[in-house]
Amino acid sequence: MDGDKNVRQPLAIVGIGCRYPGGGSGPRAFWEMLRNGRDGVRDIPPDRWDVARFSDPSGSTPGTMRICQGAFIDQPLDQFDAAFFGLSPREAAYFDPQLRLLMEVVWEAFEDAGIPPDSREAATPASTSVALLWTTGSVY
Repeated sequence: MDGDKNVRQPLAIVGIGCRYPGGGSGPRAFWEMLRNGRDGVRDIPPDRWDVARFSDPSGSTPGTMRICQGAFIDQPLDQFDAAFFGLSPREAAYFDPQLRLLMEVVWEAFEDAGIPPDSREAATPASTSVALLWTTGSVY
């Protein structure tokens, strides 16, 4: 029965790191958001783009959008601590912002689990998974 893919195996989630729109930076903050019924959708921050310039509520102007809200994480992506991860600022500038964010969240998952990332426990042959979830924002 070793080759049976339907055999269920025990699963343990020992550490979580996450970023969600609306202040869900970490599992506890995200849970509080859910408990309080808060929504992560808000007006587009002015430092992202000029909403007035690029929006047309009628949708009739080419090159514009009809929406003025979105789901944005609160942490500025330019706050990445390259030296903490052993990277030079020049190297980090070439990293995709989503990769920088992933590196921070994975580190937080190790901290949440109480496992020092440079320890033997972190290097044991266990399954380590990263779930990347996103949505197009389309609701039909």
